[in-house]
Amino acid sequence: MAAMWLFGFIGFILFIPHKDRRKGILAAIMFQAFIWLCDMPSFKFGLLSAPVRLFPKATDLTVTINYFFYPVLFAIFYVHWNAKNNRWFRLTYFCIWISVITIYDNILEIYTDLIKYGSLNWFGMWIYIGILFYISLICCNWFYKEKPPIKSYVGGTNED
Repeated sequence: MAAMWLFGFIGFILFIPHKDRRKGILAAIMFQAFIWLCDMPSFKFGLLSAPVRLFPKATDLTVTINYFFYPVLFAIFYVHWNAKNNRWFRLTYFCIWISVITIYDNILEIYTDLIKYGSLNWFGMWIYIGILFYISLICCNWFYKEKPPIKSYVGGTNED
């Protein structure tokens, strides 16, 4: 847990440029909101569990992973997400981030007691993290009035 706190702070400072810090903080808060809404039922119904937690009597959720480390990773992802790049680059960038986080989460599940999968497997976790990233990305783009991650071409032109 201490390593996640340390790497999270260092990663936020090193990988988010000073001019984009407010954008990164908003992205982290946006991700925290969605992960909180989605993890409450996941932990309640046994899809995930956290045997070792920072505040064991306060909540069943993992504060370090859900409210700090993954939101910082999303903030780093978001400030480097460039909506001007072509569709295939954005899709590849998105899938690589989701895959690396899922591999890290799977390593945590196998070698530590920080998180345990109940009736969820690694592929379900990949989809789950992908949905969380995508919804957070849409909301952050909406807030900053940037173009959506996947354009709707109904009544529009195909520019890519």
